[in-house]
Amino acid sequence: MITSSPSKIQSIDPATGEVWREYDSATPQQVQAAVAKARAAQKNWGPAPIRERAMVLRNFFDALFNRRMEMAALITRENGKPAAEALIAEVIVSLDIIKYYLRYGPLWLRPQQLPHQNLALKMRRAYVHHVPLGVVGIISPWNYPLMLPLGGTVAAILAGNAVVLKPSEFTTAVVLETEKLFHEAGLPEGVFQVATGDGSTGAALAASDIDKIVFTGSAATGKKVAAAAAEKLIPVVMELGGSDPMLVLRDVNLDHATSGVIWGRFMNCGQSCVAVKRVFVEQEIYEPFVAKVVEKVNRLRLGPGNHPETDIGPMIRERQVAILEQQLADAVAKGAKVLCGGKRRPDLGPFFFEPTVLVDVDAEMKVLQEETFGPLLPIVPVRDIDEAIAFANATPYGLSASIWTADLKHGRALSQRIEAGAVLINDAVSHVGACEAPHGGAKASGYGRTHGRDGLMEMTRTKYLDIDPITFLRKPWWFRYDANLLQQLNRFADLLFSRSLWARLRSVPESLGLLRRKTWV
Repeated sequence: MITSSPSKIQSIDPATGEVWREYDSATPQQVQAAVAKARAAQKNWGPAPIRERAMVLRNFFDALFNRRMEMAALITRENGKPAAEALIAEVIVSLDIIKYYLRYGPLWLRPQQLPHQNLALKMRRAYVHHVPLGVVGIISPWNYPLMLPLGGTVAAILAGNAVVLKPSEFTTAVVLETEKLFHEAGLPEGVFQVATGDGSTGAALAASDIDKIVFTGSAATGKKVAAAAAEKLIPVVMELGGSDPMLVLRDVNLDHATSGVIWGRFMNCGQSCVAVKRVFVEQEIYEPFVAKVVEKVNRLRLGPGNHPETDIGPMIRERQVAILEQQLADAVAKGAKVLCGGKRRPDLGPFFFEPTVLVDVDAEMKVLQEETFGPLLPIVPVRDIDEAIAFANATPYGLSASIWTADLKHGRALSQRIEAGAVLINDAVSHVGACEAPHGGAKASGYGRTHGRDGLMEMTRTKYLDIDPITFLRKPWWFRYDANLLQQLNRFADLLFSRSLWARLRSVPESLGLLRRKTWV
């Protein structure tokens, strides 16, 4: 942990509003020092055998597994989500990611022999190496304070990089506990460091001497991070906002789809990038669909996340509640109707907001134009699936989407028409927990991928190695050029590419003449 700045950040329990911890905010100079320390540590960590790197991560896996309930309780305390969600969506998914990379990562990182296609290169041996980048800077959000940063961190460390992580100032304690577990696992000093602080700390990290940035957050902040990276010509992985559509077809199982939309919208109190944000239902089933959703939403239990029976916890901070209220007020002023919820619950705590279902929504309202980050569900009827797809694509975002139908073949065909990084059929959100699935978006939802093989490769640089064991024979394409060489190369092109068997056979003598050239310099 990097400390000793006079600026303070606070950890607040969202369920009570209590300030329960304070932390120093790292200065730009301290961030630069951390990056320098990481670079020095990486010089030893990167060349270490992968089995040694994997052993440290296996120790970390064991430590996290043994303290899984403690970590889940800490996430609930600092983020507010129900204990069950903290365990399944954060800790268990993180353990699965580590297990997955430990199983497949060493294989993927192994040098791979690459056969040459061209006849002129057949005697050479070629290899593709995936080498560490160096120092990776990760800037992570508060809504999944363990799972989101850990996926990139584990991939980076296994690949031989050092990591400097700037967590959200709202969820500092979770990441500092993660740092503690890494140290207990035997990770060398400097390979993983946490830079605590607010947005200015993240800006200092983006501007420092790092080799890659992994950023998760808003599109507005993402543009600033990308601009800072562009100044240094370093690559970036961007996982930005989403306004994920859910398309409900007339043949759907209503009970299944309504339960799915409620979880997909309201889990983590609606504060998920990949949450269902807009629902488009074919007209024939719109009214029974809405009625069943409202009936089920009214049964959800709102309360502190540390109560085992709680379904929905508090929002993270006052500013998030205020933004949600502005979006809801805009919709109501323009004619939308609230069917349930729609107000704060100060009797429970300062940041509680009821799960809300909204109808009579149109495209002019903020709830369909902006990302809604809270427990607000707009439901829109559509004439047919073509109108639903038009609505789904009518947004700058393209993180994920879902299609709900009994006709899986039809659903799969429709998925190709939706502009998103992931499309789920008859489920939503849960693909983020699939460790093998590459996670990322399209359009303004970002670029690059985390998780899966793609996520590991993001943490490497591809390096090509080519070995020619024949040292007594000079290359026929070396100097000096003449008319005879031009003719021989022309015939060699016939040998390689002509569709005529006769032309290829006829070209053999002159092509072989390339090997007998005497005019080399």
